[in-house]
Amino acid sequence: MRERTLKPWHGAAFFLLVMIVFFVICVPLQSYFGLYGVAVTEIILLIMALIFAKVMGHSLRSLFPVYSPEGLPMLGTILMWISVYILTMVVSLIQYRLFPRQMEAVSGSLDDVIYSVPFWVSIIVVAVLPAICEEAVHRGVIIHTMYRIRKEWLVVLIMGIYFGLFHANPLRFLPTAILGAAMSYIMLETENMVYSSAFHMVNNLLPMLLQEMLLKNSQVQQAQNQLAANDGTVTMPLVSIGVYLILGAAAPFGIYLGNYLLHRRGGSKPTVFPERTDGSYRAQNCGSVRRSLYRRKHLFWVWNLF
Repeated sequence: MRERTLKPWHGAAFFLLVMIVFFVICVPLQSYFGLYGVAVTEIILLIMALIFAKVMGHSLRSLFPVYSPEGLPMLGTILMWISVYILTMVVSLIQYRLFPRQMEAVSGSLDDVIYSVPFWVSIIVVAVLPAICEEAVHRGVIIHTMYRIRKEWLVVLIMGIYFGLFHANPLRFLPTAILGAAMSYIMLETENMVYSSAFHMVNNLLPMLLQEMLLKNSQVQQAQNQLAANDGTVTMPLVSIGVYLILGAAAPFGIYLGNYLLHRRGGSKPTVFPERTDGSYRAQNCGSVRRSLYRRKHLFWVWNLF
């Protein structure tokens, strides 16, 4: 099948189709089967992404680029996640302060679903599957329809909005939009889904592990009970927000350092303040980068099947 040129409206139409399928099919599945329904949802998302690639005549290698990761870029990815996660925590804590009941309801409903199954199942469904299936939709299909847009910052903004809307909750929109924008930037700069998928998996996995450890700590539970109001709603102290605001002030430096490490791949040594030359995205020059990357000998062997 002839490869069709992808355009932004293809991504918008695909996203709309994903949301229709989500509300019509996936939401009832999740309501009835709980976290197992979430797992089915992730598989449906992956299938839709693969069907899109087939219909549009694109190979899996071109739409879902996966290469062996390098050490420094992966370290930069983790550092960017830490910094961005702090920013999302600031946003979430402010929302918790302004809308305590609504945020408590959202958090409680998520916890009820996550801890309704064995913990190892939760890890697979909440951390592993989204890092593959949701990334195939967002950093695979949709982001590749945006390459005709010349402004990289605009693509990052649009992708963040898509990812925020994808989570279908007004209170989760801003934090998830920030995360989606960060993962999209990493994808645009590396043309390697391994890094954005690692960011996604770490973001979902580490908070789960931390919460699991805290739930087993009686002192933490006692402190949480003291913060709870008479109606059971946890009130967020202003001092907690202040602490994260202080940490948030350092987040831009962490993001910059992470971005610096992200570009230290293949033996390249960028300066501390690198000049803006032809990057992996600008002026649709990502095509030349991708062509050179496809010739690299350490492509994962599985993609050679396609």
